[in-house]
Amino acid sequence: MGFRRVRLAETPTPFEEAPRFSKVLGGPTVFLKRDDATGLALGGNKARKLELLMGEMLEQGADTVITCGGPQSNHARMTAAAARKLGVHPVLVLDGDDPGTRQGNLLLDHLLGAEIIFSGSRSACDLLDEVRDKVASQGRKPYVVPLGGSSPLGALAYMECVEEIVAESKALGVSPKALYVASGSVGTLAGLIMGKVAFEAPFSVRGFAVSPGVEAKTERTVELMKESISLLRSRVSHPGPDLCRLFDYGLEGLSALVNIDGSEVGEGYAIPTEAGLEAIRLLARNEGVLTDPVYTAKALAGLVRDARAGVYSKDDSVIFLHTGGVPSDFAFVEALSR
Repeated sequence: MGFRRVRLAETPTPFEEAPRFSKVLGGPTVFLKRDDATGLALGGNKARKLELLMGEMLEQGADTVITCGGPQSNHARMTAAAARKLGVHPVLVLDGDDPGTRQGNLLLDHLLGAEIIFSGSRSACDLLDEVRDKVASQGRKPYVVPLGGSSPLGALAYMECVEEIVAESKALGVSPKALYVASGSVGTLAGLIMGKVAFEAPFSVRGFAVSPGVEAKTERTVELMKESISLLRSRVSHPGPDLCRLFDYGLEGLSALVNIDGSEVGEGYAIPTEAGLEAIRLLARNEGVLTDPVYTAKALAGLVRDARAGVYSKDDSVIFLHTGGVPSDFAFVEALSR
């Protein structure tokens, strides 16, 4: 696409049928797109975005990478790992107060030697500019990665994921009806929708919110797509048929494809739901595939609900995009032990 990239993810990731899980749901046939298997520091979807973001970081000559997130942020863990792999210093600004103990992703952040700053009563992401300025005043060269890696550049990585899925589906002779994905900072969702158009994917993209604010998430998805397309136009002088298709589709058409469902949020971000916990157990006990209660379980619960409600026939197929997050399971022992 005309952007510098560093190799961080093992791609293409597996695309595999989940026959026992599909059977217990009574149809449709479920396929798993295993972006939990990208490889970087136990894997996850952020590896794809970080390949482009860290490429830009190296172009700018930075020596410090700063990002934000919750205490169990998968993005923060993977950003710290990418920084260490590339020989730069990671700084993680995390919400709330220091819990004292190091569990799940927070333990891995510690093992990676990340500099961790807790935001207290303020939002971690609101502190990014302040932390960046402090790092710069110390004579270092900071590069800031936004929440979830969800920038116009980061979103483009998930266009390429759709290209993989389209090829993998064709190789198996299937035409999925829908793709289910957890949506937080919505960069992955924006990239998937753009990829659907660019590569003529047959499936709809169903985003399931992991936190309140569906309207704001919808607006941010549209904004990200607009900015990503503008970035592509500025950097790609001779676009191929896929990008021409995307450019011709128009923002109004893309906006109409944004579908974010807030029904599985529950009481809020990082608060497990009963439907999500059941979905975790169903997939684990029928396929040996682990998910997490913060992100993937909420999208998986939506898929389980739709399958049981008869939204699809037994002859249909759908995709669950597994975006990773299993390290956070170890911070939810009580909920997952029920």
